[in-house]
Amino acid sequence: DNTVSQALKPSQWLSVQELQAIPAVDELTLERLENMSLEKGAELLQQVYHLSQINHDVEPNFVPSNIQVYVPKPNGDKIVAPISEMIQRLKQKQNFGQDEVTIIVTGLPQTSDTVKKATRKLVQAYMQRYNLQQQQQQAQKYNSESEEDNKRQRTSSEEDYSEQAKNANTNTGDIIVIDLGSTLTNYKRYAMLDIEKTGAKIGKWIVELTSELQLPHETIHMIGQNVGAHVAGAAANEFTRLTGHKL
Repeated sequence: DNTVSQALKPSQWLSVQELQAIPAVDELTLERLENMSLEKGAELLQQVYHLSQINHDVEPNFVPSNIQVYVPKPNGDKIVAPISEMIQRLKQKQNFGQDEVTIIVTGLPQTSDTVKKATRKLVQAYMQRYNLQQQQQQAQKYNSESEEDNKRQRTSSEEDYSEQAKNANTNTGDIIVIDLGSTLTNYKRYAMLDIEKTGAKIGKWIVELTSELQLPHETIHMIGQNVGAHVAGAAANEFTRLTGHKL
């Protein structure tokens, strides 16, 4: 509450011992927070927040210089390159962007196993949607087995993906993962990320991507994870500003 933070001096809501115990922001990694209890982690973040209010002139100033990008393949391989080199790599990929292209912007630290799993599931969901032929073959395999085996082997998530695949508007597509999350290695970078400037850089890159590969803007879709959702919005706004078209 602003009235509380303005009424009390730091020494009145934190003792000297408590102040000394607070880690430097550079040391406050997301892994450290993830390994703490919810209550302890929340208390620590609250203390860091209150300290940040001592100076009110703090502005977001972190803009990643060369974000890693990867393009997953159906066989499990990936094309991996810095964002500055990825367009040239994609030019060498046959038939890239013939149908839809979904760009996923991660926004959580990929050093966390929990986040890695969530990102992997998100990418797998789109891979399933974009590889219907392979999924239909899998469905035929299931149908050829006994009903009892089907009940044992087929999970509800597989059935959901199968149903989504049937209802999908297209049956092919490509995925580009802009791994912004891998640059957010500590709490300071996460908190100080300049969303507008980072999004503008990605928006300019998408303009270059559509121009160099001659991709129609109507086929480009963007998905953002956590703070990556805000960055994706800023990137789309920059794309519209530069081209007059909406993603």
